[in-house]
Amino acid sequence: MSTEVKTVERRSVLTPKLWAMLAAFSLLMSLVGVLTAPFGPSWMFSMVLGTFTAPIVVLFVIFLLSRVAKLSLTPQQLALVYTAAAMSVAFCYSMIPYGIIHNAAAFRLNQYNWHPTNWAVVDYWVFGPVISDPAEMTPIQTGGPVPWGKWAPFLAWWITYTVLWLLFFTGWIGLLYERFMEVERLPYPATLTGTLQIELIASKEPTPRLKFFLLGVLLGALAILPIVATYLNPAIPDIYGWTREPFLPWFLGTLDFSRTALGAAIPVIAFLPVNPMIYVLFYLMPAKVLFTVWVFSLFFIMIPSQIAYYMGYYSDLPTMANRFHAFMNGAPFRWNGWWIGVYLGLFLMWLALNRKYLKDIFLREAPERALPGKLGTIMIAGSTVLLILLLLVVGVHPLGALLIVLTMWLLFMSSIRVLGNTGLVGTAWVFPIDWTHLPSLVKYLYIPDPGYITAPDGSQIRPPQMVATLWLANRWTGEIMAENNTNFGMAFAIPMCYKVGFDTKTHPRDITKIILTSGIISAVVGYTVGLWFSYFAGTNNTRMGMFDAWWHWVFGAPWSRVEEQFIPEPLLPYIAAGFVLIILISFLNFRFVWWPLDPTGVALAFGAAGTGWILPALVAWIAKTLVYRVGGAKLDENVVTPIVIGFLVGYWTMIFLGALGSMIQFFLPK
Repeated sequence: MSTEVKTVERRSVLTPKLWAMLAAFSLLMSLVGVLTAPFGPSWMFSMVLGTFTAPIVVLFVIFLLSRVAKLSLTPQQLALVYTAAAMSVAFCYSMIPYGIIHNAAAFRLNQYNWHPTNWAVVDYWVFGPVISDPAEMTPIQTGGPVPWGKWAPFLAWWITYTVLWLLFFTGWIGLLYERFMEVERLPYPATLTGTLQIELIASKEPTPRLKFFLLGVLLGALAILPIVATYLNPAIPDIYGWTREPFLPWFLGTLDFSRTALGAAIPVIAFLPVNPMIYVLFYLMPAKVLFTVWVFSLFFIMIPSQIAYYMGYYSDLPTMANRFHAFMNGAPFRWNGWWIGVYLGLFLMWLALNRKYLKDIFLREAPERALPGKLGTIMIAGSTVLLILLLLVVGVHPLGALLIVLTMWLLFMSSIRVLGNTGLVGTAWVFPIDWTHLPSLVKYLYIPDPGYITAPDGSQIRPPQMVATLWLANRWTGEIMAENNTNFGMAFAIPMCYKVGFDTKTHPRDITKIILTSGIISAVVGYTVGLWFSYFAGTNNTRMGMFDAWWHWVFGAPWSRVEEQFIPEPLLPYIAAGFVLIILISFLNFRFVWWPLDPTGVALAFGAAGTGWILPALVAWIAKTLVYRVGGAKLDENVVTPIVIGFLVGYWTMIFLGALGSMIQFFLPK
């Protein structure tokens, strides 16, 4: 720890009264999160109030109140509010709880459907209430009373499972707080949406940054207003066209490039973002990372892939819509494997370089740390054991249970590292945490192949243990950590809360206490209220409907070998290639000052199907370069960055207001 860090005094401000107030606030935020999620504008159910956007909206409301009511709050108190706002919705937005609950309901509605996998786990209550007739599940679609007795085992298991994952990642990130925040000073650029607002609220003196921040708020609100207005009143035209083809419904403001005029000529491009919010997020990244993303994406992914197309590969892409999976998994490069390998390589290399430090963190006590060493060790070890036991209880293979925990730890800790160096929250396909990535280790190491059994309808299916293992190795578990289409979620919120606390000189143990308090409240409220509201409203009656409820068709595909699940051939050689690549890039980056490519930028370049980030990164890099050449760091810090942060605040606040308006419309007399 540096001398500067040692001289910074961090005193606890978390009195019992403040703690109780923040717990009550967390309860309110959890309710708001779970009840507004089904009413997001333009398919944005994942984006209404997530772990990144909830603190933005809350701090902006406090900012407005501070101007009217002259509120007096310290930066430390505001950092705790930020933490409570983020963690209280960690399990109270679309994917958690609705993704879990609605996939369980959809599975039960189709449990005797032609899909052979469904037969295997009809008696597994972890995937929904055990029923003999799918008609028993229809009230969740049409509206009706909740059969709490049938859902009770499901709710108890999933709430417990979720809280254990919260303890697991809080333990790891809390113990690594000193290294990440104080020693390495990872910037976590996305946290500027919190720290700048905290500075403006707590400042006693007028600052020139204020007017530029407010300008950004206005621009951000106006940018998304047409989408919100169209959603609230369909008579208002969608002037952007984002709510219809050729735009993707699940990636707001992003073109499905296959449906554009150039789509057939350049089939290796899957996405083309035009949403200004994405470009604004990119501006917050370091310049070297931006340069790396567009250069590596263009010259090392796009051009070689286009050459491969001319050689006869990717022949189906020109006529294929939503072709990103086919491109990322297709020969000859199979970029998904490289993507996984690069991320795993970054984290495992960091572990190797910090092995002496890691030996010390589990037992050393220090009052300035986010967690006492022994407590953090107990949290990690205890949650790991209990997670494995919970998985075994519901029929997961013993080796599979261990590999599920290992996979989630590796993928999300590596993503947390990249997030810390680069940023980017609130958009899709940034980290390899989607359904084609999550089961990778389980696929390759879950042996022996268990063979087939005969279903009641005579079809050959995989045994229940394999189905349960592959389902819980995928989104059923992964979404608890974070959601791929927004990157909202607990695993990314925890380090961002610690970073805001560090920047505001808040005691890290205060942050830890609120992370756990708000997170546990979120888990209990999310599943119970999410289930109640689904029955109360009826999923057929909300715009969101049965949310993302297709997992049971895909995650346990019974007709292929274990290691070939979801893709035609194993990715293992390509994972190894990505691992070697990032070690080489990292060595060159550390060895030579002139080396232009940043390792975390290389990792990020594989996102958005390998080519989707070229334009946002290029535009942001040009803008940032011009800003620094014209006015240097002063122009960036005092003018451009406040506008950028303000834009994000206005954008996400307007989306929340749109969802709030939609919810009010729903409950008004028809």
